[in-house]
Amino acid sequence: MLARLSATLFALTVLAGVAGAQNPSTKAYKDSVKAVDFSVHLFFEESGELSPDIFKLEEFGVWNFSAHWKGNNGGKFSGFLVRVKMQSRARGDVFAEGKQAQVVLRDRKTKKTLRSWTISDVYVSDKGIGYRAQFFTGLDCNLMEAALIADETRITRDLPFACGE
Repeated sequence: MLARLSATLFALTVLAGVAGAQNPSTKAYKDSVKAVDFSVHLFFEESGELSPDIFKLEEFGVWNFSAHWKGNNGGKFSGFLVRVKMQSRARGDVFAEGKQAQVVLRDRKTKKTLRSWTISDVYVSDKGIGYRAQFFTGLDCNLMEAALIADETRITRDLPFACGE
């Protein structure tokens, strides 16, 4: 009887170990998706359109809620969209559960966090690229920095939304 009980406990322990090894952990899911870049697009009030990525515009600047860059006066804007590029490190469709990345908007002088956005539960198709986006308002007159933080990735860029008399 004792031998049968010991054999049963041993078999259960082995089965639990095999089952545990076969279940993908949250870390395994998280390791299959990575935040690789981000862009910022202004919302123009007059047209209702979004600007190109402001980080790719030559001589980009903002003064009193009005954007301009080389070859374009842009116009008045209110709010901006932050778009994060997610890339799959696995083959096929991937759904990565839990926190994958965070975008933090900070005041450039004080380093005080003005807003943050946590990116969680991300789906990336079998093409290997997916995007997540968040629209921010009430920050159009702040000299800020935007930081994308995810595992070993940390990308920080200036948002020069200046205002004055």
